[in-house]
Amino acid sequence: MGSYPGIFTGLPRHRGINLAIQLGRIERHFGGCAMNIAYTLKLLGDAPVPYVHVGRDFDSDYTAHLAAVGLDTSGVQVTDSPHSAHAFIFTDREQNQLTGFFGGPAVGPDFEERIGRFARGFDYAVLAPDVPEHMIPAARALRRVGVPFLTDPGQNLTDFEASDAKELTELSEAVVVNEFEYETLRKLASEALDAVDLVIVTEGERGTRWRSRSEGDGREPAVEARIVDPTGCGDAFRGGYVHARLRGAAIADAVRAGGVTAALALEANGTQAHRCDAFATRYRNAWGTHPAWLGSP
Repeated sequence: MGSYPGIFTGLPRHRGINLAIQLGRIERHFGGCAMNIAYTLKLLGDAPVPYVHVGRDFDSDYTAHLAAVGLDTSGVQVTDSPHSAHAFIFTDREQNQLTGFFGGPAVGPDFEERIGRFARGFDYAVLAPDVPEHMIPAARALRRVGVPFLTDPGQNLTDFEASDAKELTELSEAVVVNEFEYETLRKLASEALDAVDLVIVTEGERGTRWRSRSEGDGREPAVEARIVDPTGCGDAFRGGYVHARLRGAAIADAVRAGGVTAALALEANGTQAHRCDAFATRYRNAWGTHPAWLGSP
């Protein structure tokens, strides 16, 4: 991660995109969308098992961190590839971000079969952002073994062909995206998106809106937060949302839960540095209610 003390929109404009910026700070954090979502779910008391492919650089520091959190690592597939997935994120002083992703090791031709065997028997899954060559077989496998899932195509949508976006969307019953991703997905696969049972669109400081065939349309404002680092707040939202839905919460309540965990992540530096000990209190303070799925006050 790198912090840019200026504003990206204030950079000089000319033909081409060749620009250089001077970073004020650089940091290395544990990450990965699947791991970030699992981290929040674990903190909230769930039992997530991330299924990820990593390279030889999956080091003892990350292993020790996951052990300290108590996260089940039985789904971590260590390959002979030299590098795991990486994200290179640059943030300006207005919290705008530029991100470059490296997708990590190839999954192999039997990936669909392997992930189907692994996922069988789970209650729910989140299909975290990845390249289409990985997400589509995973979606097929989850549908085949009957595990309901939330599709989160993420920033990788910019690398999807229209046919890929259409197939992934048609395989999905629920999709979560941010505003940019929603517009991108609509351009690529509008008819398929209209047919999805549930579409959730996060809109940053303006909150979250959704369209559901079973529970109607809705919108919830964002939870107030002291912004330290916006990186990973979307993953934290997904963790809070899934946590609530697993406990029988209505979509509106689950979106509110996601807003709370997003706020907690915004107030910490890094994608796996926040805590959720005050989740219930923060929920009550934000929304003035304590629904049954939240447990005893």
